[in-house]
Amino acid sequence: MHKSPDPAMLQKREALARFLNVDKTQLRVSNGHLYGFKAFFHGNDEAYLVLTDEESTKAAENAVQDKLWLISLETLFAYFDINAYPADLLGKLKTKEIRQANEEIKKLIYHTCGIEPLRQRMLALGNRKNLLADYDQAENIQDGFYIYRLY
Repeated sequence: MHKSPDPAMLQKREALARFLNVDKTQLRVSNGHLYGFKAFFHGNDEAYLVLTDEESTKAAENAVQDKLWLISLETLFAYFDINAYPADLLGKLKTKEIRQANEEIKKLIYHTCGIEPLRQRMLALGNRKNLLADYDQAENIQDGFYIYRLY
């Protein structure tokens, strides 16, 4: 049985193609999901999330618990005015180690205030683009969709 394409994904692909000024056939849809949504790939070195406003908020809510390690280090470094960048860890630690650290931080948060107050506060402060656009922390709008570059 042949599955027909999702009209919403077709609209997202077309919006991203216009945003990038490329032919939509140059964009591939991810097999898996990131923060609950499919991503688009352009070439070998660019990935994007293309979401509605509501989807963007949901994805950012989901991203908070996946990025606790990053949020914790950024906050700690900013508090003490330390010129270091948590993203530098990505080349120095294995993904498994970062995930383990994130799980331990998640336990601490769940046993104190819980994740919901953190989610609400981060989004209230306008951190949606920081949570979703790893590449440039930018939220771009094209044809009613919010576009976030992942890498």
